[in-house]
Amino acid sequence: MPQISIIVPVYKVEQYLDRCVNSILNQTFTDFELILVDDGSPDRCPQMCDEWAKKDARIRVIHKENGGAGAARNAALRAAEGEYIGFVDSDDWIIPDMYEYLYGLLKRYPEAQIAQCDAIQTSDEKQEAPARPENIQLWNQKQMMEYFFRIHGEKSNYSIWNKLIRRDVLKGFSFVEGTISEDVAASFDFFTRARQMVNSDKVLYFYFVNQNGVTKSPVTKKDLEYIHVWERITEKVSRDYTEYAEINLARANFTILSKMLLSGYDKKDISIVEQRNAMKQQLRKDFWRLLRWKMPLSRKVLLIIVCLRQQN
Repeated sequence: MPQISIIVPVYKVEQYLDRCVNSILNQTFTDFELILVDDGSPDRCPQMCDEWAKKDARIRVIHKENGGAGAARNAALRAAEGEYIGFVDSDDWIIPDMYEYLYGLLKRYPEAQIAQCDAIQTSDEKQEAPARPENIQLWNQKQMMEYFFRIHGEKSNYSIWNKLIRRDVLKGFSFVEGTISEDVAASFDFFTRARQMVNSDKVLYFYFVNQNGVTKSPVTKKDLEYIHVWERITEKVSRDYTEYAEINLARANFTILSKMLLSGYDKKDISIVEQRNAMKQQLRKDFWRLLRWKMPLSRKVLLIIVCLRQQN
């Protein structure tokens, strides 16, 4: 049985898939299985996955109808055999010793059930990891929740792909399907399920930002799921963290309204228009609370601009 199962959902990444797979196969830690999930991709990705499986016996391929990243990851979790689980997005790449390093952290700190490294976003095709002093911290669940809710001004940290997770943490777990915000819900579940996590600021993961991607497209109903995910988290969270969940819900509302202002939305869709009106009213209520919250100055300036523009 492999020590690690690495799960990669694959959809319309023909240009980047080889880079991703190569970075995984070149890992210094070799006792793993790589599960490529072809999520009904309409390009050459299905054939590329099968070709990779012929080259390396550690690769398993699952072909399924398109259902989104959450459904693809769930299919892979059901098939995974490793004691530890890792996730990589198919247009990203990882440093050669990433899994050796994370696996080593979990062995060095056996009380931890999750090991996490740092990741950087890049729009470059290739990039070197920055050199920085290694800083390792062992967090209890309270510290994990503070990190998740960004109560000390942390950057957005809902990534699932810079982690190695012990299998027992994921017992009975499944990703939310049919949403583009499944990583937020999954991160919340990971941190509430684990007792401790070992965190390192060593950069081992590169998150590729496609400048021609969907981030510049108008807001759709799928984008609104980001708010609904935070509504569900606010309902589920313990009383100790209600305040932090609520402020993050307010931030989610602000984020989507900002995108509507910058990228537009379908003004003919009555449900989106009605949702936007409700979001505008809520933002006015949350304005001073958000302005006092620990956010970068640039975000606070954007908050003021959005509130002024939403008067119309």
